[in-house]
Formats: sequence, C-alpha cells, structure tokens
Amino acid sequence: MLSRRKLPEFSFYMIAFVLAIALRFVQLGALPLTDAEATWALQAWKVAQGAKPLVGPNPAYVLLTSLLFYVLGTSNLLARFVPALVGSALVFVPYLFRERIKARPAVLLAVFLALDPGLTALSRQAGSAILAITFILFAWASFYNEKQRIGGVFVGLALLSGPAVWVGLLGLGIASGDDAEPGS
Repeated sequence: MLSRRKLPEFSFYMIAFVLAIALRFVQLGALPLTDAEATWALQAWKVAQGAKPLVGPNPAYVLLTSLLFYVLGTSNLLARFVPALVGSALVFVPYLFRERIKARPAVLLAVFLALDPGLTALSRQAGSAILAITFILFAWASFYNEKQRIGGVFVGLALLSGPAVWVGLLGLGIASGDDAEPGS
C-alpha cells in the first residue's frame, strides 16, 4: 500500500501513464501495416489460427499478439496493441529508481518518457524493439531493488523480444560503467 506521502507522487506517474497511453493509442489502427509490421502480424495471425509457422526472432511479440488475435480477432490496432501498451509502461521505470535519482527528477523523467517522440514512434510499430527496451529497463530496476525473481521474469521477456535486446544491454553496460570520478 502506498503511504499518504507517496500517493501524490504516484498520481503524477499515473498522469504520465495516461498521457503515454493517449499519445500511443490515438489513431493507432488508422494506417495500414508496413511490410515489416505485416510480417510480424502475419506470424501472430498464423499462430492464432493454430498453424505452426516459423516464428522469427521476436517470439514475445508474436505470442502476445496471437493471444489478442485469438480472443478479439485481427485488426491493425490489435497488431500494434502490445508494443503500445508495453511502451506506455516505460514511464514507471523512473518510479523504480526514485531513491537513487530522487522523487522530483524521477517524475519529470517519467513525463519526458511519455512525451518522447522516438519512444512514441517505436511504441506505435508492430514488432518493434520497444518490448526489448522496456523489459531490459524493468529487469535492471528489479535487480537494483533486489527483486531477483521478477527481474528474472523481465530478463526472460527481454530475451524473447528479439535481437534488439543485445543493443540495449550494450548501452546499459556502457552507461553503468565505472562510477569513479575522472582523474581519480
């Protein structure tokens, strides 16, 4: 349960999440799928139909989207739904690091993540790298907060999100390098 002191802070994260949802879901299914998006969506559709297609290197997207296709049918909106939802959840990563970066900068970072045009564009594409990015950051936050089990789940989801995970891990490795002061 959230304390009274943290409740207003968490409400800012919820506002950032609603903003992220709005930016990512407005007119999400209006445009037709690109060739790359259609490749991923077709694999998900075939899985939903019970076929056994050769699934590409992004099984997390294919399997999660095939569940949506099986239950709700197919559409451009549903083909892009999982990346949009997972990309919207990215605003909660700063909340998990709020002890290290303090409350106010963490809230500002959440708002910036909600508004970032690059992340918004990735979140609006079927089969994009946003799943890998989000799951890597949630895994890192889980391990940072000593929640190894949930961190392991996020590592597994990140690995199932395709080859973009390796670029993300390389970036995190470089960013988390030596914290020593220059010249010491």
